[in-house]
Amino acid sequence: MITLTQEKEIEHYLLSKNLNHQLSFEIKDHFIQQILTLMEEKKTNFQDAFTDAKLSWKQELEVVKADLFSFRKITKIEKDMLQKRFRNITVYSIVSALLLSACILMVSVSFMYFQLLLIGIMAALVGYNLIFRKMKLYNYLQLSFHPLVLKNAIVGIILFTTIFIFYQDLMMVGSGIMKAFFLYVMAVKIQLLYCNAKKTSVLI
Repeated sequence: MITLTQEKEIEHYLLSKNLNHQLSFEIKDHFIQQILTLMEEKKTNFQDAFTDAKLSWKQELEVVKADLFSFRKITKIEKDMLQKRFRNITVYSIVSALLLSACILMVSVSFMYFQLLLIGIMAALVGYNLIFRKMKLYNYLQLSFHPLVLKNAIVGIILFTTIFIFYQDLMMVGSGIMKAFFLYVMAVKIQLLYCNAKKTSVLI
């Protein structure tokens, strides 16, 4: 049986790893179960079992850079979850941009309405996050330097450079691709703000 003091010691150790609240709570449960199992199977005391548990989690709880374009340090297990979340956001954004672009090809004036709709959704999410203190204004300003946004900026530069080099009709081709890219970037930002509103870690 683990005492309240021992449970606090586990919590203190996990807090030192700067885990988000939800993940810290889940890992604490795993730690407790693992320690109890070790104490029962090896007939050992709490401290020895706790040390063994920490060693078994050493790789997952190693502190690393959250992303190539981020200075924030998080645990490896959280980074793996975060990168998976970023990949999902990217896929959903690409699919959304392609579907909306297909609509724009059929009805060219629809871009203006999609643009207004996406800006409206983003403004509503920003307002919600600020009003309910899900983030501060400083965090919103930092959104322009979010790893996913910075990666998008690099992709945008590559796209525009490619269009400039290989296409003579720069205005027509470039306009279509830039519209699709705008839709993609807006979809990324909306998802980041939505995740933040749900208190899902996305480095905001």
